[in-house]
Amino acid sequence: MDATGINHGFLLTGGSFNTIDYPGAIETRGRGINNNGQIVGRYTDGTGKVHGFLLAGGRFSTIDFPGAIYTEVSEINDSGEMVGLYTDAGGKTHGFVPE
Repeated sequence: MDATGINHGFLLTGGSFNTIDYPGAIETRGRGINNNGQIVGRYTDGTGKVHGFLLAGGRFSTIDFPGAIYTEVSEINDSGEMVGLYTDAGGKTHGFVPE
């Protein structure tokens, strides 16, 4: 956590650290990377809601399971298929995998 209270994610490659921060997030956590350099994880927005993300080609995309109050993407394979978990509106946690 830095002085502003923001937790940063990072990628260590070739001996260099590179910060990974979802725009506007108060926390970013990388969870997985594939051989194509696509990174997945989760971020917390300013309201405290947790979303999954994909970072590919320098661009972030939000990954939210439909109807979920919490989504985290844990892994991504070289075909771009993602797995993770989500919490539904009733507070029950589920895993998700590609169909």
